[in-house]
Amino acid sequence: MSQAAVTTPVAAPAAGWVAAAPGPSAPVGPVLYVLKRFPRLSETFVLREVLGLEAAGVRVLVDALLPPEDSPTHPELEAVRAEVRYVPRHARLRDPATLRAHLGLALRRPVRWSTLALRARRDGTWRRFVQGGIVADRVCREGVTHVHAHFATASSEVAVVAAALAGVTCSVTAHAKDIYHHDNAPHLARRLSRVDTVVTVSSHNVTHLESVVREGGIRASVRHVANGVGVGPVADPAASTSLLCVARLVPKKGVDLLVRAAALLTERHPGLVVDVIGDGPLRPELASLADTLGLDGRIHLRGSATGDEVQAALAGCRAFVLPCRIDADGDRDGMPTVLVEALARAVPVVSTDVVGIGELVVDGVTGLLVPPDDVEALAAAVDRLLVDPALAVRLGRAGRRLVAERYSPADATSALLDVFAGPAGRTGGAA
Repeated sequence: MSQAAVTTPVAAPAAGWVAAAPGPSAPVGPVLYVLKRFPRLSETFVLREVLGLEAAGVRVLVDALLPPEDSPTHPELEAVRAEVRYVPRHARLRDPATLRAHLGLALRRPVRWSTLALRARRDGTWRRFVQGGIVADRVCREGVTHVHAHFATASSEVAVVAAALAGVTCSVTAHAKDIYHHDNAPHLARRLSRVDTVVTVSSHNVTHLESVVREGGIRASVRHVANGVGVGPVADPAASTSLLCVARLVPKKGVDLLVRAAALLTERHPGLVVDVIGDGPLRPELASLADTLGLDGRIHLRGSATGDEVQAALAGCRAFVLPCRIDADGDRDGMPTVLVEALARAVPVVSTDVVGIGELVVDGVTGLLVPPDDVEALAAAVDRLLVDPALAVRLGRAGRRLVAERYSPADATSALLDVFAGPAGRTGGAA
């Protein structure tokens, strides 16, 4: 497929998206990201990450395994300088360009190429091996010194092959579905077995991944690098009585629980309105549930939105509610970036004590936590913020201070630079 690239920035990123960061003790050469899709509306953390690295002077290249979704895009995408290429989805070794790439790699490192090819045949990952060769060819041609992937799934498999064929280091950021989902958990150790560094977004994930690495005899180090989010203008939750949820409409987000909780609150709060931003397979079911519960006109399913639209919604709500749960297939959230974004605006958060959320939403300090799948507890927590605007303001502002201290974009970029510099540039510690 042809290469699509943005070669010059044409707009400045919004405040809080990028912050200058000190470099590591060793210089960082060009870095190539392997992603499932780019851009992707829901993955603001990837966009922020790329912009932060570019602001720090790093040349970033992107190889995406799938074309972008047909959805709105964030305006900040205009500022990305990285050249984005779309790797053939069904790459075949007999395709002339792919064959040339692999022949060059095989001539350069014949033993390594043969070993990886045989392993791919054995593991049933031949397609990822072929794609990895295409990526490795670009790594060699562009002088890339490190390959990084987001999610320990197909993108990490391709990244690992590419780094091995090209002879450079490799890292992967593991999030949640790629760690815990029943379809992915059995493959996690294999997918991480040849990674140099595993990055993840919460201390809870670090503990889990360290056990996977230790039990699998894997050489990778595990590092906590929070998704950097800059603090924004202070919102005034006391000025509104509406609730906001921003989420993909999938079971693990628990939006159905929010709808049911709203039904319990309407008698005491007859003017209650819940805005839900996001889309997904559960949208028809949620609309039907709201109708069944007599919430017509109270639950607004807004669909997808850009970052600017989310920020505007945050500025006009009493609280942000995301009642995450562990789904039947093991899927769960690691650390929803949108919770950080809400607290960055001093909007109080109501969520559940699932995985690493309690590291950010400290019950009674920066927000309110309830058990997952407990509609009555969720309604009670929301009610506390609706009847006590001063509490909403206090929790929101405490959350904003925590975000400023622990989720600095500059700190996140600095930690990634440390990872990408390799062993010679590492200073140790976690972000």
